[in-house]
Amino acid sequence: MTDIRVEHQRRVTWVGIVLSWFGAAAFVTTTLRTSEFAESWVPITVVGGSTLLVTLLPWRRLLETVFGPPLVALWAVAAVYGIVEAQQLHSGGPLLGALAAVVLFAAAMVLPFSHQLVVVAIATVGYLVSLSYIDGLDWQELAVRVGGFGAVALLALILSRSVEGRLGRANERFSELRDRELELEQKTRELDHVYEVSRTIGTAENLAEVLPELVGRVVDAVDAKVGLVMLYHPENEALEVISPIWVAGHSLRAEGYEVQLTSRGIAPKVFISGEGAIDNNVASSTKDPLLIDLDAQMVAAVPLRVESRPTGVLLVADKNDGVFSKDDLETLESLAAPSALVLNQMSRFEAVAEAGEKMAELAQLKTDFVSVVSHELRTPLTSIIGSLKTLSRPELAPTDHNARELLTSATSQADRLRSLIEDLLVVSRLDNRALPVRPETVAVRRFVTDVTTAIPGSERRVMVDVAAEVEKVEADPEHLRRILTNLIVNAMKYAPGSSIEVLGRATEDEVTLSVVDHGPGIPYELQDHVFDRFTQIERPETRARGGTGLGLSIVRGLAEAMGGRVWFEPTMGGGATFALSLPKKARAYQARNVEQETADGL
Repeated sequence: MTDIRVEHQRRVTWVGIVLSWFGAAAFVTTTLRTSEFAESWVPITVVGGSTLLVTLLPWRRLLETVFGPPLVALWAVAAVYGIVEAQQLHSGGPLLGALAAVVLFAAAMVLPFSHQLVVVAIATVGYLVSLSYIDGLDWQELAVRVGGFGAVALLALILSRSVEGRLGRANERFSELRDRELELEQKTRELDHVYEVSRTIGTAENLAEVLPELVGRVVDAVDAKVGLVMLYHPENEALEVISPIWVAGHSLRAEGYEVQLTSRGIAPKVFISGEGAIDNNVASSTKDPLLIDLDAQMVAAVPLRVESRPTGVLLVADKNDGVFSKDDLETLESLAAPSALVLNQMSRFEAVAEAGEKMAELAQLKTDFVSVVSHELRTPLTSIIGSLKTLSRPELAPTDHNARELLTSATSQADRLRSLIEDLLVVSRLDNRALPVRPETVAVRRFVTDVTTAIPGSERRVMVDVAAEVEKVEADPEHLRRILTNLIVNAMKYAPGSSIEVLGRATEDEVTLSVVDHGPGIPYELQDHVFDRFTQIERPETRARGGTGLGLSIVRGLAEAMGGRVWFEPTMGGGATFALSLPKKARAYQARNVEQETADGL
């Protein structure tokens, strides 16, 4: 960008050149009219040559040097000479206007004050000399003319100072705008780099994908050859070089390279101090093991921070052209902020994902173990239960009362153990998505009545109310029986002395069965977790009854396997209501998919 003062002087210079040619042409024309060429060729040659020289001078470059103002002053003096010569050869003419134009020209050029004084002084002397060539001037008229010229010269000097002040202020403002423009350009470049880095980060799904692109963008932003990222590992107090690193436009593997924080080097220094650093003379820092291995000649590094907490170091080495500057360091710092955030999140995500995979593997091992153990336990338990029932037959039952009591207790506990094993098997199959679903057409009223009747102690406590519009539903009878039995038994267990209703209602597409009790209900803090595994209501009067906390979890799993849903809601006036909703028409693909998964599992 050009200085405003110099640009103004260039424009005035071209105006002066045009006026000089007009003046030279007028001088030559007038001189040739009043005298012979042989008598006036010297002044004509001087005036014409001076004008030509003024025109050919490289004013664009001269005005930016210290020679510009003296040459402009000399130009003005030459113009005064031409005007005086013209007055000597022929009296008359616009003498005051011509010399005033020279003074105004010097003022418009905003010459230094000393140079302007010289021009005004010479113009004044030239004016006085020219007046001496005019006949018939008295002292009064001479005084008037000299006074008028002096007023013009003074006005020109004042105008010049005013213009110079305005140009100075405009130049300062222009410089500020230029600095702001440069700053905006720098910010724009930084934002472009940040955008590219952010776009690169946003398109990647894991650290292995994002790191090469990220480091490559950073290296390009500062025109370096080498780039790498180091992350802090608190367990061994070291900075680990994250593979791959960027070298000469290619990514290279660098597994297992660590730099201890206690070692000498630029990376530990930057991480500990939290401030960026530049070393353009690595030859004097040969004790840095990392730079020795990289064979770096110059290096720049900035810390990676997340919420003011240092997490690593971003390092570049060997600039392609020149050395690393403060601007390069600022660029690295602007790129370090988004890079640190995403690298930290991706590292944590991958750590969590790895832990999640291990947990999933452990969960699968647990599920497989439970399934195998349950199968292995069920086989001998079936024999034990069969033997106990055989011994309970009248012809084989022991005659001793205590022996009969022990036999009854053993049979009860064996049945309880069988129920637990069946629950574990169902949970295992639900986890493996291997539970077979065999839908059949079920008459709802009769089915609910049969299930309720089969539960001991339900005769006087459980009331069945199935609406007339509820006729049939397509569902797996075994799964539906287990769901209803579980819900009714839970209601009888946790609402002792309360009446229990089993309600059946229907819409166009669904059948809803609700088990309603009027007991103490479920505590508020447990209502969102009643269907979670191993959730139990820890009350002394109920905890003694035992239970694994798997029942409602199994209910939800079976309902979803049949394409339905189950939910809890408090009963008006106190108590708990569990509702099961099933589609009237079984989803055929549900059964096919589950059976296929079962076949694949086998």
